[in-house]
Amino acid sequence: MFRGFPCAPAYNRVMPAPPPSSVQPDSTSAHIGVVVVSHNSAGDLPVCLAALGAADGVERVVVVDNASHDASREIVRAAEDSRINLVEEEINSGFAGGCNRGFAELGDDHEILAFLNPDVEVEVECLSLCAAALIADPGLAGVAPLMMRPDGRTVDTVGQVLKGFTLEVSDRGYSARPTPELMQPRSVLAACGALAVFRRSALESVAEDHGPWAQHFFCFWEDLELGWRLVNRGWRIHTVPEAVATHRRGGGAAAGRGHLRWRRPPELEACILTNRWMTLIRHLHPLDLAPRLPVLLSWDSALVAAGAVRRPELAGHIRRRWPLVVNEWRDRRRYPRRRLHELL
Repeated sequence: MFRGFPCAPAYNRVMPAPPPSSVQPDSTSAHIGVVVVSHNSAGDLPVCLAALGAADGVERVVVVDNASHDASREIVRAAEDSRINLVEEEINSGFAGGCNRGFAELGDDHEILAFLNPDVEVEVECLSLCAAALIADPGLAGVAPLMMRPDGRTVDTVGQVLKGFTLEVSDRGYSARPTPELMQPRSVLAACGALAVFRRSALESVAEDHGPWAQHFFCFWEDLELGWRLVNRGWRIHTVPEAVATHRRGGGAAAGRGHLRWRRPPELEACILTNRWMTLIRHLHPLDLAPRLPVLLSWDSALVAAGAVRRPELAGHIRRRWPLVVNEWRDRRRYPRRRLHELL
C-alpha cells in the first residue's frame, strides 16, 4: 500500500517438504477475483501484475490506486492483460479503504477473493491452492499462504496469531527459516493482509457500513481485526503452506537498519497503536482482559512513551485519532466475543 522497491526474484528456496495434502489446485472452478491496493507503487506493480497474470485461476484483477503521484496508474493502464482493471481514488483511504473499494468493485461474480500488497509476487499455483482449500472446507472463511522474503530462504509469515500477555500481532515464522512445524497446516487467527484469500460469503457475513475491512483503521491491524471478527462469528482461518508467494515487506518505512516500527512515519505509528486498542476493545473478552490489564497498561504506555521520545509529533497524531478509539468503546457491545482459548 506504500511506495516500495521491485521484488527481487526468489532464488535457492530451501524449505522442508509440506506434508501430503488433499488440497489440489483446480483453476477451472476457482474463479478468483483479486484486489491490489496501491499507493506510489510503481516500483512494485510490474512484477506483481505479471505474476498475477500468470497465476492459475485468476479471472479479474482490480488495482485500487490510492491517489498515487508516481507512475503507478500509467503502469496499470499499460497492462496488456484485459483482466486487469484500474480504479482511481482521489484520496488515500489506506489499505482498508482500498480493500473495501476493490471488494465492492468485484461485485458478486467471484466467491474467492484475494487481497494483496503490490510488493507481493505469487507463484503460479499459490492462489488456486488457496481457493481449493476454501472450496474443500465450507467452514473456512479465509486462508493464509506461506510468504517468503525475496532471498527465498527466510519466512515472512504463515498466518497471524496473538502473543501471550501483550497480545501483539505475531506473524508465524517471521524472519526465521522454514521448519516442519511451519509447513503443517493449522488454524490461525488471521492471514497477513499482504496476501489474504477469503470466501466472499464469509466477508459479507461480517461486513460493516463500508465493507468487510475496518475502513477507519486505514492501515495496520486491519488484517488481524478482520480475522478475529470472523473467528468470533464462528468461521475459521487456516494456513496453506504449500501455497507460496514472495513478500518484500517494509511498505511505508524509511530505508535503513532497525525495527520497521521506528522507521515508519509517526502518523503510521499512531495507526498501529490506536488500531491495536480498537481491536482489543472490539474483540477481547472481559475475562481475558482482567488478568492482562496491568501488563497491557504498562506495555502500551511504554510503547507510547518510547515513540513520543523518538518522535514528539506522535502524540499529536494519536490525539487526532483518539475519537475513533472513543467511538469503538461506545459501540463495543455490538461485537460477539469468544475466550482466547476458544479461538483456535
